[in-house]
Amino acid sequence: MRILLFGGFLGSGKTTTILQIAKYITVNKQETVAIIENEIGEAGIDDQLLNDSGLQVKPLFGGCVCCQITSDLVTAVREIKETIRPDWLIIEMTGLAIPGNIAKLIHEYCNFYTGFKTITIADMGRWLELKEMIGPLVTGQVEKADLVLVNKADLAGADEREVMEDIREIAGGAPVMITSAADRLAPAVIEEVIRFE
Repeated sequence: MRILLFGGFLGSGKTTTILQIAKYITVNKQETVAIIENEIGEAGIDDQLLNDSGLQVKPLFGGCVCCQITSDLVTAVREIKETIRPDWLIIEMTGLAIPGNIAKLIHEYCNFYTGFKTITIADMGRWLELKEMIGPLVTGQVEKADLVLVNKADLAGADEREVMEDIREIAGGAPVMITSAADRLAPAVIEEVIRFE
């Protein structure tokens, strides 16, 4: 089972991106996909959208996955491996989680995967504003990512170059790709997401 862990601030386009990647895997690779969605609150906002797509969803509620319900995430990952046995497990983190912290938890307690990758979705149009308001959260989501997708390029203003330079600097050596998930992810972007070396 290969695991893709998606992070990114609220409204960055995680669900839209995840659905396209999951459909690509099931249609083009003929492989199975399970999705764990983590939302804060009593009901996941994206549950209906994900369920309507025909994909398996296991929502986790009750708080931020990186603190209150980390044991439930580990349990869910193990349960999916033992019962559903998908080729791929996609984990959509809440917009308030730091993916690097969750990756550490999974590496420690769920080391039965055959591939693991952390992908952060950054919102190009709101990057500078979010960084100014909640800098440590958004930069923390990018710092330890294996891949950063800078989404909503179609909505970005004149600051595109500044945003890309800033994100590349924070991401270190991780690949950074510009996307527009609302239009449709390019196959090259999806292939980069699902590629393991």
